[in-house]
Amino acid sequence: MSTEVDAVVIGSGAFGASTAYHLARLGQSVALLDRFALGSQTSPRAAGLTQQIRAKPDMTRIAMLSVEKIRRFAEETGQPLVYHEGGSTKMARTAEDAAQIRAEVAAGQELGLAIDHIDEADLARLAPYARPVGVEAMWFTASDLYLQPAQLPIGYARAAQALGAATRPFAPVTAIERRNGSVIGVVAGGERIHAPVVVDAAGAWARLVAAEAGLRIAIQPVRHQLMVTAPIPGVADGQAICRVIDVNVYVRPDGGGLLLGGYEPDPLAVSPGDLPVGFQVADLPLDPGVVGRLAESVAEIFPAIPAAPVRELRGGLPTMTADDRPLVGPVPGLDGFYAITGCCVGGLSASPGLGQLLAEQIVHGTPSLPLDGLAVDRFGPELDDDGAVRAAGLWAYSHHYAVAG
Repeated sequence: MSTEVDAVVIGSGAFGASTAYHLARLGQSVALLDRFALGSQTSPRAAGLTQQIRAKPDMTRIAMLSVEKIRRFAEETGQPLVYHEGGSTKMARTAEDAAQIRAEVAAGQELGLAIDHIDEADLARLAPYARPVGVEAMWFTASDLYLQPAQLPIGYARAAQALGAATRPFAPVTAIERRNGSVIGVVAGGERIHAPVVVDAAGAWARLVAAEAGLRIAIQPVRHQLMVTAPIPGVADGQAICRVIDVNVYVRPDGGGLLLGGYEPDPLAVSPGDLPVGFQVADLPLDPGVVGRLAESVAEIFPAIPAAPVRELRGGLPTMTADDRPLVGPVPGLDGFYAITGCCVGGLSASPGLGQLLAEQIVHGTPSLPLDGLAVDRFGPELDDDGAVRAAGLWAYSHHYAVAG
């Protein structure tokens, strides 16, 4: 049995589902494939935070586009999406980090983002669960928001279906078919699907998919964990997200409790090629000691967390790059083969914009916002071996708030 479509998207997480929807919206026939259930791997285990100010203007613009698309999600796609727009704050406890706060405020304001410095009284109003003990500087972005993460990929997948896209869960890709330097389709779930465009959005497995096509993508899957506490008096949805730079910790309300996660200095790297057949992200071993230590590092700022029972511990396998920025665009070496990967933990919140822009690039040749800075081949020969990719990805992870902004 065989099928012919304009584009195959491999992976139905936030990146893949968004790309499939936006391709279908541009009139393309699309097959969205996943080896497991739709939207079931890392995306639903995310924190669901947005932070629009980034280290470079291109990602700030993409993050701003994504937030606007989240606000208009139900109107645009016809699918429900619940979000809370309480804004977010970032806290600096060192002089170096205070300089970063000042630089981010200046950069954001130059790009038209509503970001400004706040003081202790502002924080008490915006995030009453936080106490700025030892904090030297803070900013607040009013339009930052958060959402329950599982809604986004499923919403995009259903919206793509409504536009005629075929969704194929439990259809692992076993071959990328090529002819004369161009992709011509895939074999998935025992079916041959002919397509002149294939998009690798396979998350933790993206490197393996590219390798099947004879290509190399410099990403490193890393375990990322968070916890959610039982309800805490005074905590309510709609209060602001908080981030603490020096320990790479974030906290936000979640159903009356507090969600806390972060980027530990010695994260667990995972090699997808070493995973057993049938491994899913739900099988990833978690370590409550990691989030416990992260909570201890900010106990003075969030004093209610240590005493609150933990009602959920979850973790995913985001993919890191050497510079903590996604890889989006054509993969050199095989015409028609594209990648959208390197989520760098913030991929879910950037997926609305990145999926739209990649779809525009595929269909029109030029996206409405430039993707040049996210080119898949931007790294040099220093990242030609797996050990170097691993070391660079782990460093970027453990320095996330300083590197990515």
